[in-house]
Amino acid sequence: MALKIFSKITSYEITKRQKFILMSGFLTVILVTTQTVPEPLRLETISFLALSTLMLAIFALWGELSGIKYFLLLLLPVYFVTGSSLFYFLLPVRWLTRLPFALLFGISVYLLMLTSNIYNVAAIRTIALLRAAHAVGLLFSIVATFFLTNVLFSLHLPFYLIILGVLAIVTPLYLVGLWSYELAEYISKKVIIYTLIFTLVSAEVALVLSFWPVVPINGALAIVTIMYVLLGLGQFVFYEKMKARVVLEHLLVALVVALIILASTRWGG
Repeated sequence: MALKIFSKITSYEITKRQKFILMSGFLTVILVTTQTVPEPLRLETISFLALSTLMLAIFALWGELSGIKYFLLLLLPVYFVTGSSLFYFLLPVRWLTRLPFALLFGISVYLLMLTSNIYNVAAIRTIALLRAAHAVGLLFSIVATFFLTNVLFSLHLPFYLIILGVLAIVTPLYLVGLWSYELAEYISKKVIIYTLIFTLVSAEVALVLSFWPVVPINGALAIVTIMYVLLGLGQFVFYEKMKARVVLEHLLVALVVALIILASTRWGG
């Protein structure tokens, strides 16, 4: 059985779904084994996970990748896996917590690769699952951003490093999210402009948060809420379906989250 699977892989007869399953299984095993890795080697392990994600994603999507898709379709899987592995080390050191997280991680990688494949195919021809892929893509962009920014705020860095970190996290994810609404063979001027605007808004929020006595999870929650609102509204802008009701609904979400963060912030000593 094992030889048969190996022969399929080496002869490129394995299907895309099988590639996605093998990819998610391999990365999950590596993630779980990081719990036994000495602390000085954890960054090297995370780097190995990120590089493995990049190479496996290229292998899994190979055949229809072209143009800008070589770059954009690989960003979200790499960011998600990197964020998940960094967040993994913040969890309590017990299997009861980390094993369920690893299981969800494996399922998420599989769903994320399905989403990337839909983007890959939809750039060539229209498919019915594109709307669902946009929803899943937005979800994983938010999750990846939450993991990465939570780790970033946990480091208690100076404000300028917080801003640079947020820029490095959100800019590529905004770019991928907005490009997915067009799925062109290039990055349009409209996508670039909206990416810059959305990034600027997120950087301004990060600047404010860097001077607040905000706990890391609240800082991450604020950044992902901004991303949810901006990418959510951006979808309606790109599809030319923007309505006042949609804007109010998104702003209401932002207001509720802002009130939660304000109420849970300890302003005293």
